[in-house]
Amino acid sequence: MTIDVPTLSKLLQPLKEQGMGPGEAVRVALASATASAATGVGARAFSLPQQEFVHNGAVVAEAVHNVFSPITAAALAIILRETYPNLTALEIGGIILAPNVLPGTPAPEMASALAGAGFDANSTSDAVNVLYPITLTVQANQAWQASGLNVSGRQVTLISAQGSWTANPANGMVGPAGDSRFKAPARYTLPGAPEGALIGKVGSNGPFLVGAYVQAPAGQSGPLQLCINDDLDGVYGVGLRDNVGTLQVNLQTKGN
Repeated sequence: MTIDVPTLSKLLQPLKEQGMGPGEAVRVALASATASAATGVGARAFSLPQQEFVHNGAVVAEAVHNVFSPITAAALAIILRETYPNLTALEIGGIILAPNVLPGTPAPEMASALAGAGFDANSTSDAVNVLYPITLTVQANQAWQASGLNVSGRQVTLISAQGSWTANPANGMVGPAGDSRFKAPARYTLPGAPEGALIGKVGSNGPFLVGAYVQAPAGQSGPLQLCINDDLDGVYGVGLRDNVGTLQVNLQTKGN
Protein backbone atom coordinates (compact mmCIF):
# COMPACT_ATOMS: atom_id res chain seq x y z
CA MET A 1 0.00 0.00 0.00
CA THR A 2 0.94 3.66 -0.26
CA ILE A 3 1.06 5.84 2.84
CA ASP A 4 -1.35 8.75 2.86
CA VAL A 5 -0.95 12.21 4.35
CA PRO A 6 -2.76 11.54 7.67
CA THR A 7 -0.75 8.36 8.29
CA LEU A 8 2.59 9.99 7.53
CA SER A 9 1.64 13.02 9.63
CA LYS A 10 0.98 10.72 12.59
CA LEU A 11 4.41 9.15 12.13
CA LEU A 12 6.11 12.54 11.94
CA GLN A 13 4.43 14.16 14.95
CA PRO A 14 6.16 12.12 17.72
CA LEU A 15 9.47 12.48 15.93
CA LYS A 16 9.06 16.24 15.99
CA GLU A 17 8.25 16.04 19.72
CA GLN A 18 11.52 14.14 20.20
CA GLY A 19 13.34 17.14 18.75
CA MET A 20 13.99 15.90 15.23
CA GLY A 21 14.07 18.36 12.36
CA PRO A 22 11.84 17.74 9.34
CA GLY A 23 14.53 16.17 7.16
CA GLU A 24 15.62 13.63 9.75
CA ALA A 25 12.02 12.94 10.77
CA VAL A 26 11.06 12.15 7.17
CA ARG A 27 13.96 9.71 6.84
CA VAL A 28 13.04 7.90 10.05
CA ALA A 29 9.31 7.84 9.31
CA LEU A 30 9.77 6.50 5.80
CA ALA A 31 12.27 3.89 6.94
CA SER A 32 9.59 2.60 9.28
CA ALA A 33 6.86 2.86 6.67
CA THR A 34 8.82 0.94 4.08
CA ALA A 35 9.47 -2.14 6.18
CA SER A 36 7.25 -3.83 3.61
CA ALA A 37 8.50 -3.59 0.02
CA ALA A 38 4.91 -3.05 -1.09
CA THR A 39 4.61 0.29 0.67
CA GLY A 40 6.30 2.27 -2.10
CA VAL A 41 6.69 5.63 -0.35
CA GLY A 42 10.26 5.34 0.90
CA ALA A 43 13.39 6.57 -0.79
CA ARG A 44 14.49 3.05 -1.78
CA ALA A 45 11.40 2.27 -3.87
CA PHE A 46 13.25 3.00 -7.13
CA SER A 47 11.25 0.51 -9.19
CA LEU A 48 8.23 2.82 -9.05
CA PRO A 49 7.05 4.66 -12.18
CA GLN A 50 7.78 8.38 -12.16
CA GLN A 51 4.18 9.37 -11.46
CA GLU A 52 4.35 7.40 -8.22
CA PHE A 53 7.45 9.30 -7.15
CA VAL A 54 5.54 12.54 -7.79
CA HIS A 55 2.55 11.29 -5.81
CA ASN A 56 4.70 10.16 -2.91
CA GLY A 57 6.62 13.41 -2.95
CA ALA A 58 3.34 15.27 -2.68
CA VAL A 59 2.38 13.13 0.33
CA VAL A 60 5.70 13.89 2.02
CA ALA A 61 5.45 17.62 1.33
CA GLU A 62 1.92 17.96 2.65
CA ALA A 63 2.62 15.87 5.76
CA VAL A 64 5.79 17.84 6.53
CA HIS A 65 3.89 21.09 6.06
CA ASN A 66 1.14 19.86 8.40
CA VAL A 67 3.52 18.87 11.18
CA PHE A 68 6.43 21.31 10.86
CA SER A 69 4.63 24.44 9.71
CA PRO A 70 5.84 27.10 9.24
CA ILE A 71 8.34 25.62 6.81
CA THR A 72 10.01 27.26 3.86
CA ALA A 73 10.04 26.29 0.21
CA ALA A 74 13.81 25.97 0.48
CA ALA A 75 13.56 23.38 3.26
CA LEU A 76 10.87 21.41 1.43
CA ALA A 77 12.85 21.39 -1.81
CA ILE A 78 15.88 19.92 -0.05
CA ILE A 79 13.81 17.26 1.72
CA LEU A 80 12.09 16.24 -1.51
CA ARG A 81 15.35 16.13 -3.48
CA GLU A 82 17.06 14.03 -0.83
CA THR A 83 14.10 11.69 -0.42
CA TYR A 84 13.29 11.27 -4.11
CA PRO A 85 16.36 12.10 -6.25
CA ASN A 86 14.40 11.09 -9.37
CA LEU A 87 12.12 14.11 -9.07
CA THR A 88 12.82 16.96 -11.48
CA ALA A 89 12.98 20.63 -10.57
CA LEU A 90 9.60 21.13 -12.26
CA GLU A 91 8.02 18.27 -10.32
CA ILE A 92 9.37 19.50 -6.99
CA GLY A 93 8.25 23.04 -7.74
CA GLY A 94 4.77 21.81 -8.62
CA ILE A 95 4.57 19.82 -5.39
CA ILE A 96 5.56 22.85 -3.33
CA LEU A 97 2.94 25.02 -5.05
CA ALA A 98 0.13 22.55 -4.30
CA PRO A 99 -2.91 24.13 -2.55
CA ASN A 100 -2.21 22.35 0.75
CA VAL A 101 1.51 23.11 0.82
CA LEU A 102 2.94 26.53 -0.16
CA PRO A 103 0.81 27.81 -3.08
CA GLY A 104 1.79 31.44 -2.51
CA THR A 105 5.53 30.93 -2.99
CA PRO A 106 6.85 33.79 -5.18
CA ALA A 107 8.88 32.95 -8.27
CA PRO A 108 12.21 34.34 -6.93
CA GLU A 109 11.81 32.30 -3.73
CA MET A 110 11.07 29.18 -5.77
CA ALA A 111 14.13 29.74 -7.95
CA SER A 112 16.29 30.09 -4.84
CA ALA A 113 14.76 26.97 -3.29
CA LEU A 114 15.36 24.82 -6.35
CA ALA A 115 18.92 26.07 -6.73
CA GLY A 116 19.52 25.41 -3.04
CA ALA A 117 18.31 21.83 -3.52
CA GLY A 118 21.09 21.30 -6.05
CA PHE A 119 19.42 21.86 -9.41
CA ASP A 120 21.48 23.61 -12.06
CA ALA A 121 20.65 27.06 -13.41
CA ASN A 122 18.96 25.76 -16.58
CA SER A 123 16.73 23.28 -14.75
CA THR A 124 15.79 25.93 -12.21
CA SER A 125 14.93 28.67 -14.71
CA ASP A 126 13.03 26.25 -16.96
CA ALA A 127 10.93 25.06 -14.02
CA VAL A 128 10.13 28.59 -12.87
CA ASN A 129 9.13 29.61 -16.41
CA VAL A 130 6.61 26.77 -16.57
CA LEU A 131 5.29 27.15 -13.02
CA TYR A 132 4.71 30.89 -13.19
CA PRO A 133 2.77 32.08 -16.25
CA ILE A 134 2.95 35.85 -16.71
CA THR A 135 0.17 38.34 -17.43
CA LEU A 136 1.13 41.92 -18.22
CA THR A 137 -0.24 45.11 -19.73
CA VAL A 138 1.48 46.50 -22.81
CA GLN A 139 1.05 50.22 -23.46
CA ALA A 140 0.47 51.62 -26.95
CA ASN A 141 2.46 54.79 -26.26
CA GLN A 142 5.66 53.15 -25.05
CA ALA A 143 8.50 51.55 -26.99
CA TRP A 144 9.91 48.11 -26.19
CA GLN A 145 8.50 46.94 -22.84
CA ALA A 146 9.98 44.20 -20.68
CA SER A 147 7.69 41.20 -20.19
CA GLY A 148 9.44 39.74 -17.17
CA LEU A 149 10.07 36.48 -19.03
CA ASN A 150 13.56 35.28 -19.85
CA VAL A 151 13.09 32.85 -22.73
CA SER A 152 15.47 29.90 -22.51
CA GLY A 153 15.41 28.63 -26.08
CA ARG A 154 14.88 25.12 -24.67
CA GLN A 155 11.14 25.44 -24.17
CA VAL A 156 7.97 26.46 -25.99
CA THR A 157 6.79 30.00 -25.25
CA LEU A 158 3.16 30.80 -26.09
CA ILE A 159 2.06 34.44 -26.30
CA SER A 160 -1.59 35.51 -26.45
CA ALA A 161 -3.08 39.00 -26.30
CA GLN A 162 -6.40 40.78 -26.16
CA GLY A 163 -7.57 44.36 -25.85
CA SER A 164 -7.61 47.41 -28.08
CA TRP A 165 -5.18 50.17 -28.95
CA THR A 166 -4.14 52.25 -31.91
CA ALA A 167 -1.01 53.57 -33.56
CA ASN A 168 -3.13 56.13 -35.42
CA PRO A 169 -6.21 57.51 -33.64
CA ALA A 170 -7.57 58.83 -36.96
CA ASN A 171 -7.98 55.24 -38.16
CA GLY A 172 -9.68 53.93 -35.01
CA MET A 173 -8.91 51.29 -32.42
CA VAL A 174 -7.63 47.84 -33.37
CA GLY A 175 -6.84 44.58 -31.62
CA PRO A 176 -3.46 42.88 -31.24
CA ALA A 177 -3.49 41.80 -34.91
CA GLY A 178 -3.26 45.47 -35.91
CA ASP A 179 -4.87 47.27 -38.85
CA SER A 180 -4.63 45.05 -41.92
CA ARG A 181 -5.39 48.01 -44.19
CA PHE A 182 -1.99 49.54 -43.49
CA LYS A 183 1.34 47.79 -43.78
CA ALA A 184 4.15 49.26 -41.70
CA PRO A 185 6.85 51.06 -43.73
CA ALA A 186 10.58 51.11 -43.03
CA ARG A 187 11.66 52.35 -39.59
CA TYR A 188 8.55 50.92 -37.93
CA THR A 189 8.90 48.23 -35.27
CA LEU A 190 8.34 45.50 -37.88
CA PRO A 191 8.13 46.75 -41.47
CA GLY A 192 5.66 44.83 -43.62
CA ALA A 193 3.46 43.74 -40.71
CA PRO A 194 0.11 45.45 -40.01
CA GLU A 195 0.32 48.87 -38.39
CA GLY A 196 -0.65 48.68 -34.72
CA ALA A 197 0.05 44.95 -34.40
CA LEU A 198 1.67 43.52 -31.30
CA ILE A 199 5.35 42.78 -31.97
CA GLY A 200 7.84 40.82 -29.90
CA LYS A 201 11.55 40.21 -29.78
CA VAL A 202 13.74 37.87 -27.74
CA GLY A 203 17.11 39.13 -26.63
CA SER A 204 19.12 40.58 -29.49
CA ASN A 205 17.19 38.64 -32.14
CA GLY A 206 15.03 40.36 -34.74
CA PRO A 207 11.40 41.29 -34.06
CA PHE A 208 8.51 38.96 -34.91
CA LEU A 209 4.77 39.38 -35.31
CA VAL A 210 2.79 38.32 -32.24
CA GLY A 211 -0.74 39.47 -33.06
CA ALA A 212 -3.44 37.72 -31.05
CA TYR A 213 -1.49 34.48 -30.59
CA VAL A 214 1.89 33.08 -31.53
CA GLN A 215 4.55 30.63 -30.45
CA ALA A 216 7.81 32.49 -29.98
CA PRO A 217 10.53 31.56 -32.49
CA ALA A 218 12.24 28.31 -31.54
CA GLY A 219 15.82 28.35 -30.32
CA GLN A 220 15.97 32.03 -29.38
CA SER A 221 16.99 32.99 -25.86
CA GLY A 222 16.97 36.18 -23.82
CA PRO A 223 14.48 38.63 -22.30
CA LEU A 224 11.17 38.88 -24.14
CA GLN A 225 10.10 42.43 -24.98
CA LEU A 226 6.85 43.62 -26.54
CA CYS A 227 5.85 46.72 -28.51
CA ILE A 228 3.22 48.17 -30.82
CA ASN A 229 4.07 48.27 -34.52
CA ASP A 230 4.56 52.00 -35.03
CA ASP A 231 7.02 54.73 -35.95
CA LEU A 232 9.25 54.41 -32.88
CA ASP A 233 11.61 57.25 -33.81
CA GLY A 234 8.99 59.74 -35.02
CA VAL A 235 10.32 59.65 -38.58
CA TYR A 236 6.86 60.03 -40.12
CA GLY A 237 5.21 62.24 -37.49
CA VAL A 238 4.71 62.24 -33.74
CA GLY A 239 5.66 58.60 -33.34
CA LEU A 240 4.25 56.97 -30.21
CA ARG A 241 2.98 60.16 -28.59
CA ASP A 242 -0.53 60.05 -30.06
CA ASN A 243 -1.06 56.34 -29.40
CA VAL A 244 -3.79 55.21 -27.00
CA GLY A 245 -4.93 51.94 -25.49
CA THR A 246 -3.42 48.83 -23.95
CA LEU A 247 -3.27 45.10 -24.48
CA GLN A 248 -3.40 42.35 -21.88
CA VAL A 249 -0.75 39.77 -22.74
CA ASN A 250 -0.44 36.25 -21.36
CA LEU A 251 2.83 34.32 -21.49
CA GLN A 252 2.82 30.57 -20.97
CA THR A 253 5.87 28.31 -21.08
CA LYS A 254 5.73 24.60 -21.81
CA GLY A 255 8.44 21.98 -21.65
CA ASN A 256 10.29 21.17 -24.85
